Amino acid sequence: MFGLVSFKENHGYRNSSRSVPLKAIDIQVSIHGFIANVQSVLHYFNDGDNNTETEFVFPLNTDSAVYKFEAEIDGRTIVADVCDKSQAIMIYKDAVSSGHTAMYMAEDDEAGDVFRLRLGNLPAKAAAKLTFAYVQELELNADQTGTFTLPSVLNPRYIPDCTPAEGSNGEESQEEDQETTIFQSDVDVAYFSDFSITLNAEIAGGENMKVFENKLEFDVFSGAMEKAMTSTKQLKHGSDFLLLLYYKGFNSPRAIIEKGNKDEQNAFMSSDVMMVNFSPEFKDIETEIPCEFVFIIDRSGSMHGDRINKAKEALLLLLKSLPVDCLFNVVSFGSVFSFLFPKSQQYNEENLEEALNLQKKMDADMGGTEIYKPLEEVFRTKPINSYARQIFLLTDGEVSNVSKIVDLVRRQKNTRVFTFGIGYGCSSDLVTKVARASQGKATFVRDNERLQSKIMSALKCSLQSALTDVSLSWSLPKCCTVINSPEEVSGVFQGEKLILYAIISGEIPEDYSCGTSLKMVGKAGKKSVEFSVDFDLSKSRDTTDNSYPLHRLAAKTKLSEMEINRSDKGIMVALSTALNVTCKYTAFVGVDKTKRETQSRGQDKDSSCKTEVSESLDDDSSLKLSDLDLSMTKSSSLPGLGRRFANFCASLLPSRSKKTKTRKSSHTRSKERKFYCISGRPYEMKCAGFIDGRSTLSAGPQSSYVSSCMNSGSISNNLHGDLSMRAAQVDATMCSGSFSDDFQDESEEDCASLSDLRRDLDLRKDEAPSRMIQLIERQKFNGSWSLDDCLSQILNKPLDEMKNSSVIKDTDVWATALAIAFLRKEFSAQKNEWEMIEQKAMKWLKTKDMEGKDIVQEAVTFLSA
Repeated sequence: MFGLVSFKENHGYRNSSRSVPLKAIDIQVSIHGFIANVQSVLHYFNDGDNNTETEFVFPLNTDSAVYKFEAEIDGRTIVADVCDKSQAIMIYKDAVSSGHTAMYMAEDDEAGDVFRLRLGNLPAKAAAKLTFAYVQELELNADQTGTFTLPSVLNPRYIPDCTPAEGSNGEESQEEDQETTIFQSDVDVAYFSDFSITLNAEIAGGENMKVFENKLEFDVFSGAMEKAMTSTKQLKHGSDFLLLLYYKGFNSPRAIIEKGNKDEQNAFMSSDVMMVNFSPEFKDIETEIPCEFVFIIDRSGSMHGDRINKAKEALLLLLKSLPVDCLFNVVSFGSVFSFLFPKSQQYNEENLEEALNLQKKMDADMGGTEIYKPLEEVFRTKPINSYARQIFLLTDGEVSNVSKIVDLVRRQKNTRVFTFGIGYGCSSDLVTKVARASQGKATFVRDNERLQSKIMSALKCSLQSALTDVSLSWSLPKCCTVINSPEEVSGVFQGEKLILYAIISGEIPEDYSCGTSLKMVGKAGKKSVEFSVDFDLSKSRDTTDNSYPLHRLAAKTKLSEMEINRSDKGIMVALSTALNVTCKYTAFVGVDKTKRETQSRGQDKDSSCKTEVSESLDDDSSLKLSDLDLSMTKSSSLPGLGRRFANFCASLLPSRSKKTKTRKSSHTRSKERKFYCISGRPYEMKCAGFIDGRSTLSAGPQSSYVSSCMNSGSISNNLHGDLSMRAAQVDATMCSGSFSDDFQDESEEDCASLSDLRRDLDLRKDEAPSRMIQLIERQKFNGSWSLDDCLSQILNKPLDEMKNSSVIKDTDVWATALAIAFLRKEFSAQKNEWEMIEQKAMKWLKTKDMEGKDIVQEAVTFLSA
């Protein structure tokens, strides 16, 4: 659970000493269509006798656009604005050292889905009310549902620094690599005895609410958007909370126009923004391209129990659903990684059997979560020209070297990565950005959801040709021009919902009655494909939300695209500050100009009016719409941007000091001690499992090709495997060293021994697989089944009766028809999980002589008798 952590000075070092007790959290979530606008108010009380400095850490979806942060302390309000991060740090430090109350908030340097706040000089015996607001898109699924997640679980993030030196081979890099782990806070989050979390949800078009402990469900009707259903609920802290929406009547393309603020000199904010959503349907696009499938399965200790069982069952479905003419491989990873085959092999009965043997033996027994090395090893072998490489990465994503992984993936050709974030607290930063950088698809599966159906949906997408070189053209009034956000559209799949933003210059006449259309053109392999969609602007909602959610999201989408494309930092800072939306290189900072002396109970407190950011922040030059590049021409040095747009952003940069804080090198950081945090307490990692600097870990006899990136400073598999994810996510507050590097070094105190560590070993016992899974396990690689005792037991029919009832001579044909009929009859509710298995079986049946009979219908009749 996120929390506000206090620090006190001790001989020049900051010591984590205690928590500022959290009294209550009030959360307002307003959802309109596919957009959620969220405001969270956190109430704290400093019951100490001295002023204190506090840190507040909380998780957010990586695509959230945070646009507001303020603090109210004893009736005094500090409002923070966005500026360059290095400048914000300087302002904050100067203000606190001068006795002023100041606040700072930014994305964590290593994790874009974690935000960190410092509040300096919080007065003694004073109440603090912290308010932040953000807007985000809902996670949209193929089954016409949308999910909003209110995250509260923040799992420890492991940082293996596994980037190889230039020119080194894999073997050398394994010996030379040094590791660091993310630094954990040394306190437990404190709560008042009457602590509460109150959620107020407002759902436009919502009806038929269903209430669960950690979830609310609504039906949302497109024809009732002017009405809203509201609900107030007391939440249980320590687990994420979901709002699940079932959309009714949202199949048609939709457009929403948000009018700009014409009083703003900022050109972006004064422009109108249109959000469009539609499901593209391309003619003649290939849906069964030759593919190489690589399944990369997280087997770290945090995947234990239900998570690894889900992953195993999903892998079974994937293996059984593969087309017969593909290549495939399976990679397991933790602190080490292993390949089933040295390189991908042809999909046949023998290789499938070897993969299934591995699948059955899989467990969460491979230590920490180190994703970079197995991906790097996969990419050492280039894809065969005629095969498109499709990587399925299943992980709980508890890592923080996201930018290195994204850069690695972005450089690959003819490769898509489909990512699956499993469980609460996984890194949305990793899961989202890796998929986006590779034109893949990101999917999140909570601990109480089924992974199987979602992974089969992704498999269907992977068999489609990748759409590249996508361009967009709009039909609008002649007086209007458009900037697209994003400009480089990625992850476009047949029938999958797509959301795009258009920043419109020029006024659309109120009496404009002509149709508006968007044309999408791209390449699928060597084919040119296009899709056109029409919008009726007269029915578009003219929003009046003064927080301008669509403007913020359009800016955040552009900033995310620029970060993946490694655009110029200065340009990102300019856009971020102009929209007051944070990015990797910016931060919120606010200063109360009234000086605060150290106070104890009984002392008078000064009062002052609301104060904005310190005057040391230079005003940005005003945004001029004429400076925006409204063409699709790209600058060669600034990917994802038009030339004039790049120049416009660069012109907005405030003057910045050339002196910047030098961060520790990776070599220096690697020598720091390693900590793992459970319930807020860090424990030093002992080097158990190593002899003479070498790992004693074995990857298992089933792995014919094993590579390790462990060294004497690594975590052993036995140790990390025992560090249960379940225990780690209970009130674990993450305090990354990235913040400490910029402010000052953290002290290194002695830690409790590992013998004092309480381990959660309540592993879920192996359960007997369902009959559906048993049936799928018996399917051959070509899609057929055999008529044998195993099939008889699964179908609960005597083998002799099945043989005597056969309406065809070929018993394998009859067995396959019976299997298909059984799936349809007994597991219709899970059709999306076995649909591709059925298609594979039907394809095999078509190659056989069925003697003119509807063999599947005959099988249905037999099973129904």
